[in-house]
Amino acid sequence: MKRKLFVSAICFYILLACGTILNAANASAKETDMKNSRRGLTNDKDWLSEKPEPVFDMTNVTLKKTNAEVYLVPVYSYGAISYDENMTFDVAINSPVMLDDTMHGIDLSCKSSNKKVQASASLSENILHFKIRANQKCKTKLTIYIAKKKFQIKVSIKPVNISANSLLLEKGKTKKLKLTGNPKGITWSSSNKKIATVSKKGVVKGKRTGNVMISAKIGKRRVGCSVSVTTSALKKVCERASYIGANWQYSQAKRALPGYYDCSSLVWKAYTECAGVNFGSSNYPGTSSTEAVWCNANNRLIPGGYSYARVLNMQLNPGDLIFKSRSLSNPFYTTYHVEMFTGYVCLGYGSNGKPIITSLWASRAPGYSAVSGSLLARPVK
Repeated sequence: MKRKLFVSAICFYILLACGTILNAANASAKETDMKNSRRGLTNDKDWLSEKPEPVFDMTNVTLKKTNAEVYLVPVYSYGAISYDENMTFDVAINSPVMLDDTMHGIDLSCKSSNKKVQASASLSENILHFKIRANQKCKTKLTIYIAKKKFQIKVSIKPVNISANSLLLEKGKTKKLKLTGNPKGITWSSSNKKIATVSKKGVVKGKRTGNVMISAKIGKRRVGCSVSVTTSALKKVCERASYIGANWQYSQAKRALPGYYDCSSLVWKAYTECAGVNFGSSNYPGTSSTEAVWCNANNRLIPGGYSYARVLNMQLNPGDLIFKSRSLSNPFYTTYHVEMFTGYVCLGYGSNGKPIITSLWASRAPGYSAVSGSLLARPVK
């Protein structure tokens, strides 16, 4: 009997304890529901999806500027000039706290009002970093949201070009290069200041005979001009030869007559008129073979001959001649064509930041070439 009473007492106290625990749990649940109700959370699903509130206040956050200019600089790629490259610029943020797009609640977004302009943005240490992609002159308005606060930036996109990408410059003379688009922060430079210098305003001065790249840097991009510094006589030779090749009619039968030319008479006429060099024939133009023989007899040949590497290294000078021969083992008497080199042209800069150049010729298209080892002559030293 005592044992039964003891067991009953234990069961009573256990039930009493369970009831107390359940009451406490129900009270806690009711309190939580009341809190959730006050915060707009009506069920367990809402409570589970709730995220912590951001720890920053956007009230006093502003942009340090609301207007920007970016410049389309041509880039040489896959044999063509393209403007289709990313342009970048930064905008600082005025904020009492450090903002970063990795922080919860930032929810950074960027949208362009112009469908022809692609735009994206990132945010780090209170700096907005923008990437813009376009291929023509235009304007757009960027709308940026940071932690649900709206910001806007007006962007003007301007193409940039250089006034000349090829230049024959007489030694001691100057020529001013200009950029279209009025870009700011231009840095001018010369690849060889001993041959030509360039001022902060783009004024190029020829120092001594040779070839050089003059470049203008805008941001991370460059535009450039291939400059050949030469003598007054050779400048006139090249200009005359180029004029004949562009404006006179090709005819072997009438080659000696005014208004007509073939390859060797073009060389003869330009050199005779402008530099007093007649290749051993004072009254009548010779042939490419007789001109090659004259160059050899007068020590005007360049050892090693022509090579494309010499073009890339800008080792040819305006007025140089290349002779094409049917046999390089007997070149002087198998020569069938002569062509005058008149300078270099900068096609643009590659994505690697290096200039892309090619050769210019009096009567041939840019980039004309010959077999390596072909005779190469410099009639006037």
